[in-house]
Amino acid sequence: MTSDHSPAGSHIRAMELRIEQQIELIERLKQSGQDTTEAVRRLSLLQHAINEMRIQLGQLSPTERDGKKPDSTRSTPARELC
Repeated sequence: MTSDHSPAGSHIRAMELRIEQQIELIERLKQSGQDTTEAVRRLSLLQHAINEMRIQLGQLSPTERDGKKPDSTRSTPARELC
């Protein structure tokens, strides 16, 4: 499974999208002259959450180096006894 398709990577990308949407909401609120306090607070919470997720889920996301490692679960051929 590549990091592009790992559940951990997908979850982080979903959070990044939510953060982008929150930033866009803040911009729209600013442009319309509305209060952004609650939206900014939510953005801060989302950013804190994704930082924590990266720490926790990063261990579960395979990297390119992981893909190059030999598969330790494969069985090795038995050596003939001489």
